[in-house]
Amino acid sequence: MTGVFNRRHLLLLGEQALEQARRYQHPLAALMIDIDHFKQINDRYGHAVGDEALEKLAECLQNNLRAADILGRYGGEEFVVLMPETDLETARQSAERLVAHIRALTIETEHAPIPFTASIGVAVFDHARDTAINELIQRADQAMYAAKQAGRNQVFALG
Repeated sequence: MTGVFNRRHLLLLGEQALEQARRYQHPLAALMIDIDHFKQINDRYGHAVGDEALEKLAECLQNNLRAADILGRYGGEEFVVLMPETDLETARQSAERLVAHIRALTIETEHAPIPFTASIGVAVFDHARDTAINELIQRADQAMYAAKQAGRNQVFALG
């Protein structure tokens, strides 16, 4: 539906990216992106509108990421971006730009356009701690929940 990698393929490519980062001691960042109040969109406007939000988000992400970045749908309304050769500050700046682009999105309905936002968590590969891509993604997920707790529609980075 979204035209991006599914979770299984994302994790496979992620393990390869993690091995490259480990082997060459290069940075690797992960972004966890979640549409704010997605359940309310589905409940209020229906699943077709929710699907359109997912499609618009995926298209926005694809249009605003580098060719080297790996984008996949992690589950539900969550997307993950793996950013090879990217340190924490650069990933945070990229996430801030994505939040601004997402904020500009709307879904057209017969009544009025529906805006939506997203929260993004950022984490970077820790060579001493991360043994699998799931660990890096889990820390990006924790950062995303911190962004939601801080008010949504923003970025939170874990150093």
